[in-house]
Amino acid sequence: MQHFGSVHEVVSRDQLDEAALRVARDIAAKDTRVIRAAKEALNFIDVQRVNASYRMEQGFTFELNLAGVADEHRDAFVKKS
Repeated sequence: MQHFGSVHEVVSRDQLDEAALRVARDIAAKDTRVIRAAKEALNFIDVQRVNASYRMEQGFTFELNLAGVADEHRDAFVKKS
């Protein structure tokens, strides 16, 4: 399952808390606007057909793009490189 992206990381039980905190810190460092949109999209995609789910996801992407979020993150990425 890890090979297909369903599992983020496989760790032993004694490393689980630290691994979970790493993922949590990574998520917490992201733009909250993007995280909220992603969570909302994930909450609804499983209950719809694939085409409807894709259209919904694209709607969130479009809204974030209109808000300038994509520009901010692209510029930050280019600046780092």
